[in-house]
Amino acid sequence: MPPSVRVTVAGMVLLLALIPAGCMVLDALAPTGPRGVVTFTSLGATTLSVGPPVPVAIAVFADGVPLPPQRLRLGISPDSTRVTLNVTADSLIPCQAGQAALLVQLFHSSASGTGIPDTSIDLHVTGGGTPDPRCPP
Repeated sequence: MPPSVRVTVAGMVLLLALIPAGCMVLDALAPTGPRGVVTFTSLGATTLSVGPPVPVAIAVFADGVPLPPQRLRLGISPDSTRVTLNVTADSLIPCQAGQAALLVQLFHSSASGTGIPDTSIDLHVTGGGTPDPRCPP
């Protein structure tokens, strides 16, 4: 076989070997999980009493199918004087009576294969207890 034919055959073999590898890389980089509407559901209390912290428990669903536990970005709106999050954001600290909202957002949208959704979970705080020392003044 002439050298130019050997190079051409070797190039074609190499190209045919790289195509499946390239497809595997693209599959690995593609979004995972189901695609569709992402919703959040609070599994914990939404009516809180001023006093001790309450664990945050939120389930994430994509098209009604529960997703495995996800990293979530949490916040309090409109301000954190009624309810605040502890430092690790795994508990709500009810500080004073009134209304607040827990803002929830997926940390990474690749978990659902969709854009990053966000939602608001209404919280109602009733009086009665002594505010936690971590409450803002």
